[in-house]
Amino acid sequence: MPHILIVDDEPGTSWALAEGLSDDGFTIDTFAAAEDAWHWLRSHRSDLVISDLRLPGMSGLDFARKLARSRHRQPVIIVTAYGSPETLRELEAAGVVQCFPKPFRMDQLRWAVRQALAGTGARAATRSASPCAVRPRRKAA
Repeated sequence: MPHILIVDDEPGTSWALAEGLSDDGFTIDTFAAAEDAWHWLRSHRSDLVISDLRLPGMSGLDFARKLARSRHRQPVIIVTAYGSPETLRELEAAGVVQCFPKPFRMDQLRWAVRQALAGTGARAATRSASPCAVRPRRKAA
């Protein structure tokens, strides 16, 4: 059974991700901080990470970079309410295989999870589409 590690400081988002993906038979652990997830990975294994971009302490981007440089080379998917062209380039350079703007459609995320898990190494077979499809959040008028 594939294991997914979810890192999001918003309990509602973390819960929705875990509920939506556990229906597909995945084993899931959730953390509110990337540092806690990193510590957990010292003695556990995960097949995929889904992380928020903005987290207290270590960001999702920094976590993806750290994973890419370590023995933990599982695919990373980012979900975020914030994005910029520069951030998207940084996420791609860090090896993030897909990004989703909040709010996202669960069916699309499920598809990306299956594609990432079917890939080999840190890069999944999602390269046919833009790896980071995050649109910048519009400012209120």
